[in-house]
Amino acid sequence: MEHFGKYTLETVYLGTIEAQRQEIMHLWQTQGVLPDAAERLRRSHEAVVLVRNQNGALAGLSTVGLLAAANGRLFYSYRMFIRSADRVPYLMIAVTRCTCNFLRTFCHPSGHVDALVVISENPKLMRPGMRRVMRRIGFTCSGYTSTGLDCWRMDLPAKDSCPAPLLP
Repeated sequence: MEHFGKYTLETVYLGTIEAQRQEIMHLWQTQGVLPDAAERLRRSHEAVVLVRNQNGALAGLSTVGLLAAANGRLFYSYRMFIRSADRVPYLMIAVTRCTCNFLRTFCHPSGHVDALVVISENPKLMRPGMRRVMRRIGFTCSGYTSTGLDCWRMDLPAKDSCPAPLLP
């Protein structure tokens, strides 16, 4: 558990309980995010960091989807949502750092995950100041999507002490 001002950052990756998933889905629904109920449910299982305000209400979260490349390498696809009323300066950076710090040392049950990938879906995240922030956190701009969005990558270290991956 970490703190950022009046916010609490709780790491829950692969351990969310039903009540937390319901909170996540409710947040997305009431904020007009992810209109498809099945997608809200699927992505609620991908929560990494839950952000709670001083009253304990869910203010936002980070998620990662696990992606397998054609060559079998694994990647995390990072997303974050903070409720508009809670978009205070530097909270997004704190959540991103908390997520990255956790994933650098996490042994995923499916095996080694090579990198964390971020697509800057919000054009505000493609401004020069945010690009500097992404570099300071440890990301490298690895190009652009076909629609011109920034694509960022953070390589994750191999972990010697992780158990063998689970077989399908």
